[in-house]
Amino acid sequence: MKTFNTEILTPQKPVFSGEVEALVLNGEFGSFGVLAGHAPMIARLSAGKLKITSEGKEKIYQAGAGFAQIIKERVSILVNNIREMSAV
Repeated sequence: MKTFNTEILTPQKPVFSGEVEALVLNGEFGSFGVLAGHAPMIARLSAGKLKITSEGKEKIYQAGAGFAQIIKERVSILVNNIREMSAV
């Protein structure tokens, strides 16, 4: 599966940076997925779950409100706060 670079930042520190296969984000109007080649967009994120799939493994985070910028093969996520809930 194709991958893309993702970074998750809070005002305090960077939380995650790496290649991922898929993301599920909690958008203002509902959750949405991101795969390699996604159309460019900026989305407002609501507080809720954020799921990362990397190397066939999932990490689930509880994230505060923020924004996501999706550009060619790169996603930047800025949230107020975040904590890891589980890894599968």
